[in-house]
Amino acid sequence: MKAEAEALRDHEGQRVELDAAVAKYVDACEEAEKELSRLADLRQDIRQLIDKVNDTRMHSILWRRYISGLSWEQVAVSMNYTYRRVTQLHGEALKEICSIQEMSH
Repeated sequence: MKAEAEALRDHEGQRVELDAAVAKYVDACEEAEKELSRLADLRQDIRQLIDKVNDTRMHSILWRRYISGLSWEQVAVSMNYTYRRVTQLHGEALKEICSIQEMSH
């Protein structure tokens, strides 16, 4: 009988540990969902801002880099530009973005 009681206590102790682990997992999942939602909203804001850039070359560079996730080298190759030219146009595009943001505030 004593062995059964010890086993029950051990089993209950394990259950409490399992309940705590499940609660942590559920909390982590909820936090991850919130973060994913925040990032999706941020991505949408970035898309809308890029879409306000009128110059097609600058728009394309920003889109390929920040939405499509291409490296600078991949952007350059895909547009048939040198790496240096892409980074120059990127700098101009960022200035354009700053101007757009200043006008909207």
